[in-house]
Amino acid sequence: MVALAVGSVAAAALAPVKGSSGPLKATLTGSTHAPKVNQKVPITVAATLNGKPAHATAVYKFLFGGAVVGTQYPYNNKHFSFTGHFSDKLNFPASSLGFTLTLRVVIKAAGHTVNLNCSITSHK
Repeated sequence: MVALAVGSVAAAALAPVKGSSGPLKATLTGSTHAPKVNQKVPITVAATLNGKPAHATAVYKFLFGGAVVGTQYPYNNKHFSFTGHFSDKLNFPASSLGFTLTLRVVIKAAGHTVNLNCSITSHK
């Protein structure tokens, strides 16, 4: 995975990030906006379609300055799909230190797409 970091770091809790597209609703929950480099950071994603667990796909996009600089799939599975929710652990490498990235989790189901964005800055 890609990561980021900047000067002073506070262990800011990650508030749930929510989004919707028509009947598709999704939520990203994580533990921090300031993960330590080379340590796994847990996240959870949930998705519903018309109020029921959605059969959906997910992909991670990492953006710097609004441009996609990296793409990764949950569990390194290019054809990753889930029903309702999944959990994963992200690793931010030392090469990302000093950069603020946007983690975008792209959820697709039934012709709808939801982008869940959160700012991440890794530190030592």
